[in-house]
Amino acid sequence: MADGTADGTAGSGPDGWTTPAGWGAPAGPPPPGTGPSYDAAPSYGAGPSYDAPGDGGAPAYGAWGPPRSELKPGVVPLRPLGLGEVLDGAVGVLRRYPRPALGLAAIVAVVSVAVETLLSTTLLRPLLDLDPTAIGGASQQALEDAIGGAFAAGAVAVLLAVISGAVLTGALTAVVGKAVLGQSMSFGEAWAEVRPVLLRLIGLSLLTTLIVGGVVAVSVAAAVALGLLGAGGIALGVLLVVGALLLAVYLYVRLALAPCALVLEHTGTRASLRRSSVLVKDDWWRVFAILLLVVVIASFVALTLQVPFELLGAGSFGSLFDPTRDVLGARTLILSGIGGIVTATLVSPFTAGAQALLYVDRRMRAEGLDVALAAAATARQ
Repeated sequence: MADGTADGTAGSGPDGWTTPAGWGAPAGPPPPGTGPSYDAAPSYGAGPSYDAPGDGGAPAYGAWGPPRSELKPGVVPLRPLGLGEVLDGAVGVLRRYPRPALGLAAIVAVVSVAVETLLSTTLLRPLLDLDPTAIGGASQQALEDAIGGAFAAGAVAVLLAVISGAVLTGALTAVVGKAVLGQSMSFGEAWAEVRPVLLRLIGLSLLTTLIVGGVVAVSVAAAVALGLLGAGGIALGVLLVVGALLLAVYLYVRLALAPCALVLEHTGTRASLRRSSVLVKDDWWRVFAILLLVVVIASFVALTLQVPFELLGAGSFGSLFDPTRDVLGARTLILSGIGGIVTATLVSPFTAGAQALLYVDRRMRAEGLDVALAAAATARQ
């Protein structure tokens, strides 16, 4: 694959894709000692050295001289990013590119809510119709229908979440690729950027879900088998499940940047997984902490946005705890659906944008991507 060059031109990727300037994966590891040092702010382009001695033997600018200029053509400076810059940059993407970011998120949210509403009125209906106080007296067929419908609805919901997440993450990654360099991007351009890799994105998300979920599923099955052996087996099974959950979190973080690599580097599915693993390997704890903080912030904002719609749909706060209320009432469904659309439209792009900026930060730190991006940005000026 031919990578984008540092002078602002673009290389060609597989299947005729065009790799954005400066985003190509490195051909190999840099020679020892040649990578950029991030103990101090990196220098962009030719210019005077602030540490070089002047004609009289004293520093040209001295210790109190002017600071180095910082190149920031887009939403974040072209240097390794701090936590606040990742979060602020994710919000900045929404402010500068509302149509592609919020527009695509709104379309995905509308489709997701429509499917979820359909599930609630069909597959989940037998479960919701069961009287909690008379489950013991319910017929075997009613219980089987309720459990089968719940499992089917859960499977469809997981599949829908994987697909919608893949589409939105890919689209926001494409937007971030432009936002970092301060380039414009319309709704149509964002969709055109992600469309050629859409199937790969979905396949990548499904594969990641199978890897992470498979670890947990196998451990739970093994724990159930161990539980049949007695108290000792139950204790061992609990330890096995806890260990599997920790392993699943570890694997999820190691693979979290794969969609960003797939979109911006135009690599294949397996290559994207390898790229994410390599980028996260030496900075796992930091990546984990940032991703966790992003999830906490997004969850808090989502709850704040969703609760008013749920309250309005229920009629009053007290009726939320009334077991006789009609869960599938038209008002509840409509207002809950509107709340879900609003929440997903505003929160999902923030999460995806922060994930894409974290990928940019890791490449800047590990591969000196800021140098290539700075050259691409300078070439456009």
